[in-house]
Amino acid sequence: MQLLANTTSPWVRIARIAMIEKGLDIEPTIVDPWADDPRLREANAATRVPTLITDDGTPLPESLLIVQWLERERPPPDYPSLLGADALTTLSRAGIALGVIDAAVHTIITRKVTAPVLFDETPVGLRRRRTMAEGMARIEGIAARTPFAGHGIPTLDAICAVVALDYLRFRFADAPWMPAMPTLDTLSRRLRERPSFGKTMPH
Repeated sequence: MQLLANTTSPWVRIARIAMIEKGLDIEPTIVDPWADDPRLREANAATRVPTLITDDGTPLPESLLIVQWLERERPPPDYPSLLGADALTTLSRAGIALGVIDAAVHTIITRKVTAPVLFDETPVGLRRRRTMAEGMARIEGIAARTPFAGHGIPTLDAICAVVALDYLRFRFADAPWMPAMPTLDTLSRRLRERPSFGKTMPH
């Protein structure tokens, strides 16, 4: 089994955390999606990370498809469920974080091919910023009212929320539009004690 990955992608981190929590702690194969790495291109025509190559050689792209495969291949009770007892609530809350991640990643990609000053203040750039700020504010409110699983096995909503938070802290550390997120910061620090979160921090 091989996981084609890089060291900064939040999508890679979601897949890696899920895999580790399911007992598949494999060392990722680092590739550069921007360099059109032939290993990644052969496995995934979109040259996107993460791409998991299973033991029988089948390529499986996209973090959420990897999570779905993990849930099927390593189901409870032998392995922890990433969806928890209330799958609909878990998926709904995870969806907010995924929207934040999507907006953040596309902002970084657009900056890479243009420049922050040319993009961030455009209507699209401002809408993505709003998605990040409002999305994280909503997640913070949810976490303050109904805590995410932070002591037992983390479910997908907690994974996505912390991955979104850590990615924003990594890429937009000094952004004045970032909302206060004390509950999520506490959750991130707590979950970082787990190998799945600690060893996958973006760098």
